[in-house]
Amino acid sequence: MTDADAYRKAWEPDNTIPYPRAEWLAHYTAPAATFPAIDFLPIDMSVVYTAYLEDAQFDLYSRIDLDMGRDGKLRLAVVGAVPEDKDDMLFCLDLDSGQVLLLGVGDGTLELVNSTFKALAEFLYEFALFIDADTGGAGRAQRAKALRAKLNAIDAGALADRESWWSVALMQLGAKG
Repeated sequence: MTDADAYRKAWEPDNTIPYPRAEWLAHYTAPAATFPAIDFLPIDMSVVYTAYLEDAQFDLYSRIDLDMGRDGKLRLAVVGAVPEDKDDMLFCLDLDSGQVLLLGVGDGTLELVNSTFKALAEFLYEFALFIDADTGGAGRAQRAKALRAKLNAIDAGALADRESWWSVALMQLGAKG
């Protein structure tokens, strides 16, 4: 298990922001095991993730309740966004299941990003380590393939669909699925 200092080092100490872990654990039904052991997230992770939502349509950690018809309400909390489209593509924690979903605000789409909030943090950690060590060019595809294998061991569901958020991000690095 990776400790808080390793996460801070990978994400850089000035590039982290606390999230209300204790409050969410006390008030929502997502199992404690689905949360990262840490109580902070990175602010900015290259092209894959940002928690910097200033001037965006939704605030970080704001609640979004979606009416799912007969299935009731889907209770979500915004935990980040796609940097290129932070008004429309939101990473949301399902406050009941602990899954992280990508919400397309404009068209109402939902896509699994990670099976747990903990897995999202681990993916962002491993991605940061990859980026820090990456020199580009020769060998990147092989390193990206190794990253895919590591991420698959953490959360195979996040990579099961070739069109999923993480599958596409890894393909852009040169890792074929």
